[in-house]
Amino acid sequence: MKNVFSKFKGFILDLDGVIYLDKQLIPFSKKFIDYLNKEDKRYVFLTNDSSLSPKAYSKILNKLGIKCTEKQVVTPITNFIEILRKDSLMNDQIMVFSSKELKNFIKKEKIKIIENPSRYKDSKSILVSGNINFNYKDLMYASLCVQNGAKLYATSIDNSYPTALGNVPATGSLIAAIKKTFPTPVTNLGKPSKKIFKLAQERLNIKKSEILMIGDNLKTDIAGSNSFGIKSALVTSGKTSLQSARNSKIKPDFILKNLKI
Repeated sequence: MKNVFSKFKGFILDLDGVIYLDKQLIPFSKKFIDYLNKEDKRYVFLTNDSSLSPKAYSKILNKLGIKCTEKQVVTPITNFIEILRKDSLMNDQIMVFSSKELKNFIKKEKIKIIENPSRYKDSKSILVSGNINFNYKDLMYASLCVQNGAKLYATSIDNSYPTALGNVPATGSLIAAIKKTFPTPVTNLGKPSKKIFKLAQERLNIKKSEILMIGDNLKTDIAGSNSFGIKSALVTSGKTSLQSARNSKIKPDFILKNLKI
């Protein structure tokens, strides 16, 4: 596949199912990144998983032997902070339902958060990000917030994500439960939104025609790439099988078994 990769100057790479599964490297992924560095290619990692901060992801990747700076990681939280700053909502009444680490990261960005869930009626906006400790109480208060007029932001609308055990529920499943309680619009901060692909392109600082997106999810990685106007490659090492890819109406430009050069 070197002939395919050589055509592009920059790469937007998904993490789960492309680079690793359960934070364990997928075969050939490290050698692929080594190839990009050797050839002076640009790359950023674009994930819908917001359980960790960009800094934490960069540390994990470096420990796995993959060169990565904090600026090379784009998550839905990157998008969320950009929206708050652009719309002057940094001091808005925001309630966050996420991992403790992510909540602390948001506070470090000088964003004021309502800490006491009993103040749900005061919230103007809420952020929901799936994590292993998300519980019924979180679901209850998130639902009460939107019932009282809070705007709903989601780090993704993915219903599931790949693990070594199989596909497990993701943020989209939690959003579906909230909307079952009270129908409300949701702003998706993650893929396939054009905004987050735009942020990734800005980090690469090159033209769309020079970028290849590599992902394992047809509905987020590939559909998002197609909508944004960049080339895409689907790898079948994660969520999507070759048969599913062939049967889907969403078509990538390339289908790869893995990242083997």
